[in-house]
Amino acid sequence: MPTRRLPSTIALCVWTLLVWTTRIANIWNDADLSDGEKWGRTALALSFTALVAVVGHAVYHRTSWRDLAVKALAGWTIGVWITRSVGIATGDHEAAFIAVHLVLAAVSTVLALLAVRESARSTPASATAEEPAGDDQLSV
Repeated sequence: MPTRRLPSTIALCVWTLLVWTTRIANIWNDADLSDGEKWGRTALALSFTALVAVVGHAVYHRTSWRDLAVKALAGWTIGVWITRSVGIATGDHEAAFIAVHLVLAAVSTVLALLAVRESARSTPASATAEEPAGDDQLSV
């Protein structure tokens, strides 16, 4: 049985890894942050990495919980970016910093919404419920 490609889900995963793993280096190179702030921000970045790993596993192995994993990553992405966007936009930052981060937020949010839509459309009805065994599936 051929599998349906999931370009939006894959794009969300790649984008998320790109955005959040590069963030880790920036965190630890920021001399203005305390160790506690560095660890807290690193934990946030690693939460995205972990969710991407879960989604990657679910997509690759075509698990029954793939849709849930995609929704978890998408929900976390949207929630974090809404919160961060408000803080960044109202914080004491230069206009260029604000613009870059609002673009990151917009791209992340759009990819998250597209991945959820794509995942829901590509989940066949048989993946959510067991099909009854037919005569050709009976074993002796």
